[in-house]
Amino acid sequence: MTKCAKLWRMGRIGINWINVREFNPLGTVSTGEVDVVELSFAEVDFIALEEDILELCRIVRDDTGVGYTVHAPYQNSPVERLRVNLAERCSLKVVERALELAGRIGAEGVVVHAGDAVCRHALKNAVRNLRAIDRLAGEYGMYVAVENVFSEGVARRVGELPDELLRLCELACRWNLGANIDVGHAHISSVLHGVELESYFEVLGDRVMHLHLHNNHGTEGEPWDEHLPLTTGSIDYSRLGGCLRAETAVLEVKRGAPRDISLSLELLRRGGAGVRRIAV
Repeated sequence: MTKCAKLWRMGRIGINWINVREFNPLGTVSTGEVDVVELSFAEVDFIALEEDILELCRIVRDDTGVGYTVHAPYQNSPVERLRVNLAERCSLKVVERALELAGRIGAEGVVVHAGDAVCRHALKNAVRNLRAIDRLAGEYGMYVAVENVFSEGVARRVGELPDELLRLCELACRWNLGANIDVGHAHISSVLHGVELESYFEVLGDRVMHLHLHNNHGTEGEPWDEHLPLTTGSIDYSRLGGCLRAETAVLEVKRGAPRDISLSLELLRRGGAGVRRIAV
């Protein structure tokens, strides 16, 4: 089924900021338990909160030494005024503001979505916009990781499937642009299009710079993109083995019991040893 080895090989372990106590009073994890915190500028009005974010990140970093990555706004960001579809001829002002703030907080990388293919030149537009983002991120000393996103409705997501994401990275990279494999999204796409989940890693190889790790039940029920802990859902992480190789792996859980989030982090720190799936 897969050529992967038994244990995961990840550099730094991270988590999204909604689960971090220093950023959210309801968070279950402290920055002392991770190497990296990923801040989503897609889910809050980061422009209105810019100075607050900057000050909080400075305090937390000074106290703990934690590193940062940033998720840039995308085409269906919850905050409507921040939405940007990189597969269209569009203004990059919002993304530029996100990169500027990411640079000010010392972020090491930025995750982006390539957008919805709503016009005939979607790939060409995405490549042009990603090249511009790559150049600007390079000025701040950051890498750019393009995320695979599953398709919903009429429009296909640019870079959804492994070969598509590889081609996008090859065309767009001018400095330090690669892939962020979102394993939860890849699982849904594998169900929709009949591809092997492992093929994302086999096709993209050393283009994989970043990982988003979470679980779901594929296309059973809604929402599909559940963002569950690793041991809850239909993705059997124990079978992915050494496929999970990247410099930075971020646990992107948005639902689930606190103990399950802590367990997922522990599994990542142990390199997958003893991981098991709990199908619910």
